[in-house]
Amino acid sequence: MSSRETIRRGSTHDVYALLRKRITLGDYGPGDRLKELDLAQELQISRTPIRAAFQRLEREGLIVSAPSRGVEVAPWTDHDNEEVFDLRAHLESHAAALAAQRCLPEHLTEMDQLNDRMASQLRYPSENFREAMESINAQFHQVILKAARSPRLAQFVASLMNARQVTGAFFNYSDAQFVKSVSDHQAIASAIRRGNSHLARSLMDDHIRNTGEQIRSERRTHRPSAAASGN
Repeated sequence: MSSRETIRRGSTHDVYALLRKRITLGDYGPGDRLKELDLAQELQISRTPIRAAFQRLEREGLIVSAPSRGVEVAPWTDHDNEEVFDLRAHLESHAAALAAQRCLPEHLTEMDQLNDRMASQLRYPSENFREAMESINAQFHQVILKAARSPRLAQFVASLMNARQVTGAFFNYSDAQFVKSVSDHQAIASAIRRGNSHLARSLMDDHIRNTGEQIRSERRTHRPSAAASGN
């Protein structure tokens, strides 16, 4: 276990964040078995927070319980990642363009408030910093969908956002990448405020594709972890 993967004793959140990161980056591949006892020994903690983290990961679709094999990583491939991010880039960039034409003042206010919260997290990180940043990020994207005022489009994007394997990039970001993400959001909000549909579309497209590329790059540089057991 690296120094960056320190687990507070009894912290379900830390265990969840670590396992989610490993699944997202491909350290644990589809079908790999995750054993409570092995993880407890590796992380030097009890099995209770591991069991609780498993429950949360299963609710999010990242792992599945197999009757005869225990807990396994859910099926997911690099091609699935690329397809979802490509679709998100097309749909959310269109939403940003529509938002520049259709947004209401309250939408702009909400975007600004969320961007301020992200910037504040960078200055004064909370205990669950990465999870907080991911939550605020998701809310920002949802506000843009509301501002686009296209229920059908929002429904399409919601189905993609439920693909939990391709979310969670914030669990792996560097400080510089967090700053870039906040800067992207501020630029997108500014383009929408000015009613510049073309710029809003372009900025959102770049933002989504850069996130997808970040995950692809991380997955390429990682190798299966010795902690993964089973297969």
